[in-house]
Amino acid sequence: MDFAKKLALGILSPLFIFLLFATAFDIGFVRTATHPDTIKQLVSESGIYDSIVPSILQRDSTIQTSVGTFSTSDPQIAQAVKQAIPTQAVKQQTEAAIDNIYQWLDGDITQPNFKIDFAAYSGSLANKLAGAAQQKAMSLPACSPAQSLAIARNGNYDIAGASCLPQGISPSALGSQVKQSLAASDYFKQAGISAGDIKTSGGGCTFGSQCPDIVTQESVFQTGVAKQLPKQYQRAKKSPLILVVLTVLTGAGIVFLSSTWPKGLRHIGINLAVIGVTMLIFSWALNRAVSTKIVPKIKVDNAVFQQDIRSLATDLGQQIDKNYWFFGGLYTVLGAGSVAVAEVSRRKAKSALLGQGASDKTPLN
Repeated sequence: MDFAKKLALGILSPLFIFLLFATAFDIGFVRTATHPDTIKQLVSESGIYDSIVPSILQRDSTIQTSVGTFSTSDPQIAQAVKQAIPTQAVKQQTEAAIDNIYQWLDGDITQPNFKIDFAAYSGSLANKLAGAAQQKAMSLPACSPAQSLAIARNGNYDIAGASCLPQGISPSALGSQVKQSLAASDYFKQAGISAGDIKTSGGGCTFGSQCPDIVTQESVFQTGVAKQLPKQYQRAKKSPLILVVLTVLTGAGIVFLSSTWPKGLRHIGINLAVIGVTMLIFSWALNRAVSTKIVPKIKVDNAVFQQDIRSLATDLGQQIDKNYWFFGGLYTVLGAGSVAVAEVSRRKAKSALLGQGASDKTPLN
């Protein structure tokens, strides 16, 4: 019987240690990843909503109009485009997409069907750029007769790169031409994105790259690992409760199989304290690794967007790290408390035996 107990304890002890780690890591991840409101807050705080429009500008580099080609690197043009699409509108559409993805993960819909669409802001874009073009035209000096004649012969006046304003052309007329040209433009219609636009790739593409030769026609949500994500996600949501129950049952088994319950409780307490301190060290190391090793290696073609992605990764790592700090502290406190209770119980038992005339050298487990 003693051999069977020792064998069982030999199995339960390492299992208990494993379950303590697994429970902490699982709950730490699940508490963050399965709450869309937490993800929304992290995305919002990262500043990504402010960089989505600039990232679109950097990707396209130019905006074509009937009176010239505007460079999106021009600060005045960039500011006009950014004002055309309010950050709040970007936030609302992105958060709706996040909710839609979680509906897919929860199994409420067969696949995501979100759409982030900026086409509705074409009119605002036309007005803002027309105003920018008009302001630039007003700041230009009048062209000399020779310059005006050359422009008339060429038949193509480019307000974006012009150094003077030809005779007979008013700033307001130029603004109207820009507005009319952009009103019929599909600039922002092409800039939108839907769930079906995210295709699987053979690798090598980065944000903002063109990879037509390796991109397939299948949605990423219907193939490979992503297709199995909803099932895995739904299992992950249930796993913390299962792990907690298994950990408690394993700990109870150790106490029950030990020669005395104080000895079993002390054994559990020591494991809890050691693992708690280990997790605190791990949490510190994880936070340092994320900020100094992982985040700096995150690279995308858009420098503005890259900085915000790095900020999001840092915030996400810190959010998960907080849970590990919590469990490290909790395990340490529970471990110290368990050892203290076991020691008090041992001393009381020894005092009771001494009161019954036993030797003070009588061993107690």
